[in-house]
Amino acid sequence: MATPDFIALQRDLATPIPAPAWPDGAGLTAFDVADVKAIHALLQRAYANGFGGVTPDWLDWWEALRADSEFEPALCFVAKAEGEVVGFCLCWTSSFVKDLVVAPEWHGQGLGAALLATAMTALRERGASIVQLKVVTANAGARRLYERLGFVA
Repeated sequence: MATPDFIALQRDLATPIPAPAWPDGAGLTAFDVADVKAIHALLQRAYANGFGGVTPDWLDWWEALRADSEFEPALCFVAKAEGEVVGFCLCWTSSFVKDLVVAPEWHGQGLGAALLATAMTALRERGASIVQLKVVTANAGARRLYERLGFVA
């Protein structure tokens, strides 16, 4: 399987960030270690389309994540609906969006935009002036979301 091509995008955090508009039935919850398995499962499910990848074993993934010098739980944003994890945005302390995933059944409802707006606001409050990310070139849906929220190449 070929490695996907990525495009780097960034956004100036001095420009207004839209207020998160959470879809009915979903909302932001604090990151909780008890959700790590569910977050990992969502990442695996979301990346099964070839637009990314995650270590198959949840414990290996979690240990690598929490050992990373750029990991901080305050920069992990979790969306839940009826107690289940349906979205996740992980940012590094360097103001880089590492992962943004939404359960397929929640696509097109604004959950990704709400998670990303929440993350951008938190990064700006921490003093970041820009936010950066990478997106698979072929992932048209994600690219549209990022462009709509002001990200540019």
